[in-house]
Amino acid sequence: MSVTAAKSQRVQSEENPAASSSGAQASISQKEERLVRMVVAIATIFIVSYIPTCIMLLFYGVFDEFNQFGVNKRLFIVSNYMVSLGQPVSGSVNIFIYYKMASKFRSVFRRLVRLDRQELEGNELE
Repeated sequence: MSVTAAKSQRVQSEENPAASSSGAQASISQKEERLVRMVVAIATIFIVSYIPTCIMLLFYGVFDEFNQFGVNKRLFIVSNYMVSLGQPVSGSVNIFIYYKMASKFRSVFRRLVRLDRQELEGNELE
C-alpha cells in the first residue's frame, strides 16, 4: 500500500509540479537508501563467507597433493571443515540483518513470537 501511495504521489507531482512535496520524496529516498544498505550487507556477508570455498577450490585445482588422499590430506580435511562452517553462517546471519534493518520484518516477527508465546501459555493451563 505504501508503494502504491508513493507512486501515486509521484504521478501527481509530475502532473502538477507545484503540488509536489519534498517530504514524500525524502521519505522514498530514505527507504531506498535503507534497502540498498541491507542488500549490500547481505551480499557482503555472502561473498565473505564464500571466499574460503573459492580459495579451497583454487588450491584443489592447482596443487595435485591437496586432496583427501594426498600428502596434504590433514590440511585438506581441516580446510574442508572450515569451508563447511562458512556456508551455514552466511545463511543464518541474514535473519539478524533483516531484523535489524527491515521495520516490517521486525514488526511481523515480534507479532509472530508473541502469538506463539500466548498459544503455549494457553496450552499449559489446560
